[in-house]
Amino acid sequence: MLSFTAMKKMFLSAVLLLLFVSGNAQPLSAYVNQDGRFFVFDNFNIQQADYLEPKFFSVGKTCVPFIDNTKNFKIYYNGKPQQINEGYTTDFYVTDNIVVFKNQATLCVFDNGKITKLADYNTSFAFGDSIVGYFDDRQYVYNLYWNGKIVRLEENSLGNPVTLSAAGSNVFAWVTVYDQFNIFYDGDIFEQESQAPQMINAGKNIVVYRDYYNDLKVFYKGETFELGAVPLGTGTKKMAPVFIGNNMAAFLDGTGELKIFYAGKIIETGVMNPQSIRIKDNMLVYENGTGGISVFYQGQITRLENYMPSKLELSQNSLYYFTQSNEIRFYTFGKMIELPAQIYDDIRLDFDVLQVKTGFNSFSFYYKDKKL
Repeated sequence: MLSFTAMKKMFLSAVLLLLFVSGNAQPLSAYVNQDGRFFVFDNFNIQQADYLEPKFFSVGKTCVPFIDNTKNFKIYYNGKPQQINEGYTTDFYVTDNIVVFKNQATLCVFDNGKITKLADYNTSFAFGDSIVGYFDDRQYVYNLYWNGKIVRLEENSLGNPVTLSAAGSNVFAWVTVYDQFNIFYDGDIFEQESQAPQMINAGKNIVVYRDYYNDLKVFYKGETFELGAVPLGTGTKKMAPVFIGNNMAAFLDGTGELKIFYAGKIIETGVMNPQSIRIKDNMLVYENGTGGISVFYQGQITRLENYMPSKLELSQNSLYYFTQSNEIRFYTFGKMIELPAQIYDDIRLDFDVLQVKTGFNSFSFYYKDKKL
């Protein structure tokens, strides 16, 4: 039987874990109102991020980076905006957990409130939700930023030692100038192939590639699965596409059937040569063979409509589309939510937050089964 002290420690650990998860998974969205002020929807609270309309903004899962009206780079994080620099940022990219940005040729990352300079001079990089692979042009090394650390992957005094790379959410794959194909996953490096693959793509916990002989293979959580010969396509389309997301990949087999690799298993859909396939994060949407659409989410296939919507957007665990009567359907976390029938001035999907504008300075936000 546990002592009172041990039980207290377990309780406090559980509370801290809950606070950490809640604090890093708050739903975010952002908008500019009719007065030109910039606001952030932050866990069902509206916060003013700037009093002037930004030049550009993007919404991540934990923060909202933006170039303000005077070209200063700022990041809304943890309930308030903070200025990163004055007029130096040329590009920025936001994911689930990080912001990768460049000040001219200098590459930096913003992670959990901390800024790390990765390279003073950089011309090549690839990034995912929590990982950045990049070439340091002055040091002639290819490094990986992961979990707050910098890991040296390759070096070459004659130039970039990496010829091909792909970054997933938490996995990084690369090919060296000597054709060695490696994968970094969960702190370990897997020497995958000694001959360069024809194609590589990465998602969360997964890397899909065509090997030297064009056979399709999947690296998933440290294990490699051989899917065998998969059609390459015809004409100018030398390689039939393979769609990749979180823990899954979709492809057409030799007969044209859509198959899904998910969590280490192959799922047969029975759909032949679908006219449309789209995948993002945890969502896979495809034409189901009868002119309608179906969604694959967390191992389950759900038929949504008997027609193809004219507009459909999908994100991490959600999607929205317009019906034939111009109504909005919001499918989120495996549940369908029907929005009121009305005129919509604008609509956007930020991860799993659906933002709807219905009039002058009138915005509604939907997250799971809640509305603001």
